[in-house]
Amino acid sequence: MRNELAQNQDHSVQQFSEQDARKLVEDMLLSYGKRFTDQWSGLKKGQVIDKFVQKLSGITFEQFNRGLIRLETSAWPPSVNEFKDWCLGKYEYQSHDEAWLQALTYEKQNRSHEINKFAKQAFDEVVKPYGYLGSTDTFYKVYSSVYKRIISEAKERNEADELLEAIAQCGFTGDDPSHKPVTNDIARQQLENLKRKLNVRNREIPKPQKLEINEAKKRLQNEWPDPFDNPDEYQAMKANGFMRVGGGEV
Repeated sequence: MRNELAQNQDHSVQQFSEQDARKLVEDMLLSYGKRFTDQWSGLKKGQVIDKFVQKLSGITFEQFNRGLIRLETSAWPPSVNEFKDWCLGKYEYQSHDEAWLQALTYEKQNRSHEINKFAKQAFDEVVKPYGYLGSTDTFYKVYSSVYKRIISEAKERNEADELLEAIAQCGFTGDDPSHKPVTNDIARQQLENLKRKLNVRNREIPKPQKLEINEAKKRLQNEWPDPFDNPDEYQAMKANGFMRVGGGEV
């Protein structure tokens, strides 16, 4: 598309013309189809062309060509203002539709796919209350609104966008080549070093008390009279409140 449009340009003509706008709209319609018509729903083709003429008035051939180069890499049709920014080289931001597709891919790839910085910021903001990014129209509208605001703020700061590298998610494979086992002596020494660093001291744990029957109770237990052989003596000791060891009051 770019080559054909560029060939139709007279390099001596510096102003963007209605003929340029008409050819641009026709080629975008051919390239994007329903995506383009949905973007301009409610307007006739002539009205769309007029919008491009009004907004791109004053654009030079070199600037227009720059916009066409950027257009070739766009999965979604840009708005007039976006295309003008491309022509001027003022901003190099993804459209909200490009960012949306990138965010969906990022979510489907377990959030380990590459994504642009501002697309990621919009993703984080939308996902925060929901916990995930869905592919419904509601999510699309919310995401697009958030992304447009982020881009608007970035333009005011003149902050450039950038592609973030994919981050591999943590997972245990059971085979970590970076892990090198050490001997017990080294491990014990490292543990002692860590304990000293944390000011941890080994506590003396007292041994549990050994329960034994004292000698007096043993003698008392052995000296109790047999209730059958010495019933009177047995009853006397019982009457005086003696306790049998291990058996309570008799």
